[in-house]
Amino acid sequence: MTQRAMFRPHQSLPTPPNGRDAAGTAALVLALSSLALTSVVGAFLLVIPVGFAAIVCGVVGVRRAKRGEASNGRMALVGLVPGSVITVPATCFLMWLITGLYGAYA
Repeated sequence: MTQRAMFRPHQSLPTPPNGRDAAGTAALVLALSSLALTSVVGAFLLVIPVGFAAIVCGVVGVRRAKRGEASNGRMALVGLVPGSVITVPATCFLMWLITGLYGAYA
């Protein structure tokens, strides 16, 4: 006759990711910063580099979350989308402004 175990064998809790959530958090903070910079007259030229940094951090954060290295994939995605939505029109506007000024003085 076989003995039956009274309790299930010990199972440990899943270990949390090892602190690789910084890229997703940075993407969200940078996207919100670039959004705030759009309303400041003198800081409009900072929108493009800050937004580009938000896009890069968002892509890194989403990839880390897909690999299971980070736990804030949604936060990275929420930083990636507004970062790109703000950066692309700002870049197009700046290019339009530069080409317009160049055409006026050429």
